[in-house]
Parts: sequence; C-alpha cells; structure tokens
Amino acid sequence: MAHTHTNVQPQNRDPFQPPRVKRKIVIIKRGMQSKFVFLVTTFVLIAVTAIGVDFYYHFGREIQNFMDPSLYELFQKDSYIFLVKLALYMVAVTIFAVFASHKLAGPIYRFERSARAVGSGDLTHRARLRTGDELMDFQDEFNLMVESLQRLVTQDAHLAMRVSKQLTDLISDRHLSAEAHQRLAQIKSDVDHLHKGFKI
Repeated sequence: MAHTHTNVQPQNRDPFQPPRVKRKIVIIKRGMQSKFVFLVTTFVLIAVTAIGVDFYYHFGREIQNFMDPSLYELFQKDSYIFLVKLALYMVAVTIFAVFASHKLAGPIYRFERSARAVGSGDLTHRARLRTGDELMDFQDEFNLMVESLQRLVTQDAHLAMRVSKQLTDLISDRHLSAEAHQRLAQIKSDVDHLHKGFKI
C-alpha cells in the first residue's frame, strides 16, 4: 500500500537569521531599481536646481547692483564651482539610491522565489531575508502563512492515509462484487494521490 510522506522536517523559525549565502550583486531587479533611482535622483535634482537658480538670480543681482563688481566676479566663479559640486552630489545621490533600492529589490526577489517554491507544492520552504533587509515583518507573515498551510495539508494527508487503509480493508473483502472491488480500488488510488504534489 502506498503511503503519503508526511514527515514534517524541523524548521529554524528565527526570522532574523541571515541566509548563509549573501548577495553580492547590487542590481537584482533592474526595472524596479532603475525606476527607483530615476525618481530619487530626479526629485533631488529638481529641488537642488530650484534652490540654486533662486539663490543665483536673487543674491547675484543684489551683488551686481549694490556691491563691488569684483565681488560679483567671485560670485560667478563660485557659481561654476557650485555646478561642479552639484554634479558630484548627484553622482553620490545616484549611488546611494542604487544601494537603497537594493534593500527593497533583494527582499522582493527572494519573495518571488519563495512564492514559486510554495506554489510548486514545497510547504517546507521558508522565506529568509538578510539581516538589515526591508520587509522583515512581511517575511514573518509569509512564513506563518506557509506554516499554517503545511499544518492543514499534513492533517489532511494523515486523514487520507486512514481512509486509504480502510479502503484497503474493504477491498480485501472477498464478498465484494467485481464492480464494487474495481470502484473501491479506483477511489483508493485517487485518495493515495491527493497529496502527492505537496512536500510537507
């Protein structure tokens, strides 16, 4: 008689334990991270440019109208330095945005893999994020959901095994007609395959 494997493997349920293999690739989800970096750098650039332009036209005109022209030349020189610094600042902001997006893209990528694993029937799988990653609370909820599913499917698998055993006893009854024997055998076969698609 075929039995469904229902041994539940002990799981390490510490939600803060980092995975053994750490990610070394910063760009994990190119599309999402590109949008994130673009939005961050665009907003910073707009804000800094607006402040710079306002300062240049307001303060620059005041210097030109009321102060020494040599000071105005110094102001223009400093304006060019400001533009160079702005470019460097934007490079730094872009790099920061890339690493900040990694904190979101990494967990999302892992959840996608975990969802595929659970969707394929592996109820022993647990999502594991790195220490410091975002969405740690979602990791805990995801793992609790899978654990609950694993428990329910395990209970059903045990029930299916008991039903299968009873069907086996009925099939062994010699007083059954051939038709009843065949129907019970088919039902037993269906019951035995109820949880074949799950790893529990």
